[in-house]
Amino acid sequence: MTRVSRVMRLVDFLRGREATTVGEIASALEVSERTVHRDLATLRGQGLPIASDTGPGGGVRLERDRGVTAVHLSVEEVVSLWLMASLSSTGSALPWGDAARSGLDKLFASVPKERARGMRELCRRVVVGKPATERVLAELGTPPRELLAVFEQAFREQVCLSFDYVDRHGKKSRRCVEPHGLLVEAPVWYVLARDVEKSAARMFRMDRIQRPRRVPGRHFTPDMEGLQAQALAQKGKGPEQ
Repeated sequence: MTRVSRVMRLVDFLRGREATTVGEIASALEVSERTVHRDLATLRGQGLPIASDTGPGGGVRLERDRGVTAVHLSVEEVVSLWLMASLSSTGSALPWGDAARSGLDKLFASVPKERARGMRELCRRVVVGKPATERVLAELGTPPRELLAVFEQAFREQVCLSFDYVDRHGKKSRRCVEPHGLLVEAPVWYVLARDVEKSAARMFRMDRIQRPRRVPGRHFTPDMEGLQAQALAQKGKGPEQ
């Protein structure tokens, strides 16, 4: 039996019982108790809510009331759900709008604290503002097809992003930035960044970006405090002067 098959059998075994013991699991799967402990640690590391109690009546159990299916969502899926819930709150009241926020709170509660903290920190780097103005919509262009995927990767991995940029005056330049945050003014989004060369906060509109590339060798630590205020202060002047 491969390790993957064994771990999958372990999950099925736990789902079929309210509680069990390491000895019972080892006997059922025909493995050592040491192997069971190792496989349980692997499942916990993947976010499965497995509890272990000691003493009389104790044992190993899968906590079904903590949203077992939610732990299988990727970070990207969680952030996209959070973004959609946030966008729904910026316009008119929508059916089940409050339920979306409540559901996300339950989702965060269903995963290990460290993973939940990482997800929340990523979500906090996304700022949702009011919908775009008619003026912006009138001049809005089409962003390159590959931009979203490249941005998502650089944003998550905390590496720099390089691209060609055309500012509101038509001036072209090649930029290298740290993508600290994202401002969404539906359907427009802006990269809240620190320009590496200028060492200053800048805001770049998606449809003015061309030829985006990740810069894997240049990492940064996200810092939204101050950067957000500096970048938004430019908004009255237009993104990226």
